[in-house]
Amino acid sequence: MNVLSRSFDPLHGLSPSTRKDFVIWHWQAKLSQIRYVAFLTALLYLVYAAIEQSVPTEQRDLRLYVHGLVLPVALLTTGLMSYTSFGRRLMVPLLTLASIGAVTASLYLNSQLDDFANYAPEVYLNLMWTFAISGLTLRQATLTASISVLITLTYTLGSSMLPGAQRLNLLWIMAAYSLSFLSAFLLEKAHKLMFLHQSSLTLAASLDGLTGLWNRTRIDQFFAEEIARANRYDAPLSVILMDIDHFKSVNDTHGHTVGDTVLQQFASLLRDNVRVSDKVGRLGGEEFLIVLPEINDKQAQAAARALQQRINAFDFYTIQRKTASFGVTQYRDDESLHTMLERVDRALYKAKENGRDRVEVL
Repeated sequence: MNVLSRSFDPLHGLSPSTRKDFVIWHWQAKLSQIRYVAFLTALLYLVYAAIEQSVPTEQRDLRLYVHGLVLPVALLTTGLMSYTSFGRRLMVPLLTLASIGAVTASLYLNSQLDDFANYAPEVYLNLMWTFAISGLTLRQATLTASISVLITLTYTLGSSMLPGAQRLNLLWIMAAYSLSFLSAFLLEKAHKLMFLHQSSLTLAASLDGLTGLWNRTRIDQFFAEEIARANRYDAPLSVILMDIDHFKSVNDTHGHTVGDTVLQQFASLLRDNVRVSDKVGRLGGEEFLIVLPEINDKQAQAAARALQQRINAFDFYTIQRKTASFGVTQYRDDESLHTMLERVDRALYKAKENGRDRVEVL
């Protein structure tokens, strides 16, 4: 069942946070599409209004008002809204209303005319535009297009059931709706697969290949983000720098395969014994950094001692027992990332100098 569901929705069964991340990613990807499609469609309606005025027909003033003013203004406003954060929240409702309003106006003006077949393509194009071009999500486009179809059937169902060319109206509506829905569905599915692939590549580029912990680049980013957050909210922030004692002897005595396994076991111990909000990374070799948001140096020292106890009690592959040294420090107002890292490095050096298997705070 999950396989079938995944074939329709690649995000099926994934966490709510992943789905939320896709919505944000998808919206950013759609934003420029909505903007420029809105501008282009507004221009096309102005051209349509100008041509329509040269065709002998009824209600010319109303047609000029709707096609030459109301719809272009609504679409131009939608495009301009994309440039402000407040306006972006109103873009989708306005785009939806413009699409439904265009169909309603066209049917009101043309459905009773003998040459309605000349004007009906505007309705079919509107359905295709809503699904495949407008930039609305599949759910938004389906709701909008479905309302437009219901309005279309309300206006034209009676005449479409009579013998004659207008009977084709039902076929064209069905074809425009179904084909456009299918193209929008496949496009959104492709976007979801692209999002998952991009997320996978981003994650792979952020992880240490051996231990699966965050790599140096990503942990530095986390560190910088948490410093900014600590400054913004005046919250404590601490870090733990850990180094495995005499690790070189493991590689020299037992080989790099055993050394790699020991590093992986250390990584698992660290990952499994910190809070969800803490970030654990491998800086290189046998050195690890833990970023602890909203923790002061005394709490961080207690966390380091708890990790020390876990490590000391653990039976590592082949070598059995191994110890580690810890440096701990707390962020101080407005200091740089480099300054804090330099201080925690001095704390680790002090732990090494004082006999190893120690926790030192600076």
